[in-house]
Amino acid sequence: MLGKLRTRDRLRFIHTDTFCIFCRQDEESHEHLFFGCRWTFSLWNNTKDWLRINKRMSTLKSAVRGLSTRGKNLEARMRRVSLSMIVYLIWDERNKRIFEGKSALPAQVFRKFQILFFMVLRFHEKNHFLINVAW
Repeated sequence: MLGKLRTRDRLRFIHTDTFCIFCRQDEESHEHLFFGCRWTFSLWNNTKDWLRINKRMSTLKSAVRGLSTRGKNLEARMRRVSLSMIVYLIWDERNKRIFEGKSALPAQVFRKFQILFFMVLRFHEKNHFLINVAW
């Protein structure tokens, strides 16, 4: 994420509402949308707990550090891909709320993450090696 997504703070020149679609309390920016909003904070916490990550993730840099474990084993790769999955799911949920008028709870989006996680895991699993993840 290089700060290039069209968040509402970057679209204020077209006179649009700049408040976060999730919490409606703060201006939507990259940092707020992905790490500062209480809605996304809940999603990140569920993900961290499930993946057994103890590190704080309050910025993009800290999330990359928390999910980027060294190594080429399957567990390390799955942690790295988890960051992309969560960012995608947050952006997808944001767009569904704005353009389709649909909304989901963080727990529902987290469930989508788990399903996606296991789909990717199954795809990459060659030696029937399972990651020790809490179900």
